[in-house]
Amino acid sequence: MVRFSITVLTAVSSVVAVTTCNAGDRLRIHLDDSSPALHMPVGNRLDEVEPAFEDYAYMLFDVCNAMGLTSDECMIYPLNGALGGNAIATIEDGNRVIVYDRELSPLIGSDGAEMVVAHEVAHHFCGHLGTPTDATQELEVDLFAGAAMRLMGRSLNGALSAVDLFSERPSKSHPARGDRIDAITAGWNRPEVGKVCG
Repeated sequence: MVRFSITVLTAVSSVVAVTTCNAGDRLRIHLDDSSPALHMPVGNRLDEVEPAFEDYAYMLFDVCNAMGLTSDECMIYPLNGALGGNAIATIEDGNRVIVYDRELSPLIGSDGAEMVVAHEVAHHFCGHLGTPTDATQELEVDLFAGAAMRLMGRSLNGALSAVDLFSERPSKSHPARGDRIDAITAGWNRPEVGKVCG
C-alpha cells in the first residue's frame, strides 16, 4: 500500500517494513491497460514518479480551493514523472493520484499547467476513473477546468493556453479541439456549472 503526503511519500509494504521517501526520491507505479487511469500513456509501463514540485502541488490546492472542494474531495496526491509529455489521473494502491509530466510546462506555460491539473482533478471529482472513457467525460472536465481557471482569476486566454495539445479531430475517447474549446469557454463564462458531472 502506498500513502502520500504533500512533501513526503511513505511506502508501506504488505509485510512490516516502512520506507519514507522525501521530495526528490522516486517511487515506481505500474501503468497498463487495467490501470484505473485516464490519458494513459500507451503500453505496459513501470514509471518512476516523485512528489510533485511545490508549484504543482500548489496548483492542485488552488484548483480545489477555487472550486470549493472539501478536503475529502481534494485528497489527491500530486506527483511528477516522465510520461512522454502527458498527465494522468489514476489510483495507486487506493490513493487518488495525478501524475504531471513537467515537460509540458515549457510548451503550455504556467496557465496551461494549471489548466491540465484542473482537468485531472476534475476526472477524480467526477468519478471517471474505472469507467469507460468517452468524449462526454472529457467535455465535463474541460467545463470544470474552465470554471476553475475563471475562479482563480485567470484570463480566458490563459484557460485556453493548453488547447494546442488537443487533436483537431475527435477520437473514441476525446472530442475534437473545437468542442473542447467550447466546453472550456462555457466553464469560464459560467463557473457555476463547472461542477456538473454525469
